[in-house]
Amino acid sequence: MLNRKIFFFALMLLTTVHWDKIKAQTLATAELSPPARPFSFPIQLEMRVPFAPTAFRSGSYNHLIYELYLTNFSSTPLKLHQIALIDPRASKAKPIITFDTAQLQPMVKPLGATDSDKLMLAGGQTAVIYIEAITDLRHPFPESLAHRVITTTDSLEGAIISTHQSHLQVLGPPLQGSSWTAVDGPGNHESNHHRRGNLILGGLAINSRRYAIDWKKFRNGVSFAGDSRDVHAYFCYGEPVFAVADGRIVNAKDGLPDNIPGHGAAFHPAVPLTFDGLAGNTIVIDLGNGQYAHYMHLQPKSLRIKTGDYVRKGQMLANIGASGDAREPHLHFEVTTSAHLLVGEGIPYLISRYQLSSAGKRPDQMHTNELPQDGEMIDFEQRKAAHDSSYK
Repeated sequence: MLNRKIFFFALMLLTTVHWDKIKAQTLATAELSPPARPFSFPIQLEMRVPFAPTAFRSGSYNHLIYELYLTNFSSTPLKLHQIALIDPRASKAKPIITFDTAQLQPMVKPLGATDSDKLMLAGGQTAVIYIEAITDLRHPFPESLAHRVITTTDSLEGAIISTHQSHLQVLGPPLQGSSWTAVDGPGNHESNHHRRGNLILGGLAINSRRYAIDWKKFRNGVSFAGDSRDVHAYFCYGEPVFAVADGRIVNAKDGLPDNIPGHGAAFHPAVPLTFDGLAGNTIVIDLGNGQYAHYMHLQPKSLRIKTGDYVRKGQMLANIGASGDAREPHLHFEVTTSAHLLVGEGIPYLISRYQLSSAGKRPDQMHTNELPQDGEMIDFEQRKAAHDSSYK
């Protein structure tokens, strides 16, 4: 009887020690492991690219220019910290390009009322991120890109886009001769009115001017000599413009007068501006593949063609003027997805041959099948004879 009592006492003692150990281990594990997080939805940030880009070459680099729209669908403000471009097929690979907080500052345009912090998206607010991605020619962009948006508290990946959305056409130069400057050409500066030219038309956000160039001539840093209110004082006024490709003329508009040059409050258009008259005297060439070349602000009574004509690459079309919404003489040239003013998406193209130059220096080597960038000085080849209608 005594032995049985001793046995049960020992069993109870062992059981108590065993459960004490289990309890101690459980408490230790609980102290090391964080408590389970309550359920929550992913960051409520809509990411979209209204029009996918097409990579093009300029100099020793590949470029992508497009807009990323972000909308905060929550009531809680979101602070942007970084945006990274990644290859969606290689999720563990390093980002191709990362834009940090300082780089994002000039890229972000909040829509609607905003405080002084451009990177803070209020609840319900949308911001446009103007992206220019650049890689060297040894590292071309993958066929598609995804976006990783990192806020100060969370991150999200999405908005997968193609990097070769449009057919990239090789065009002849629209001008001839030297000392041309690509004013507000392809680039990403905040002051570039073409790059930031988003409009809402037909209920959709579009930017026909995304890759537009205002071609002007400068000498000693100025575009004219003499009376700044005289169109004839401008170095580019009256210069001939040429067909960049074979194609059908789908729109040729003439008859609008030149403006008296002036900027800011000094600008007074010769006739009241209307939507249809913003481009002034214009020519539009159907390039095929759903692409159209637009020539704007042409000299009145200088058009040598009419709607419906078929032109050859290098054929003279008209002369540079200052009609429409032109503060001074220049050629506004762009390629878009529509024959109609402003309603198409601006797309990149390549110019077959040109040279870069700078004041007091000889032009550098020939650039072939590239697109000039904002502010670059360009020399085009001189055509051999005025009557020759083919590009040489």
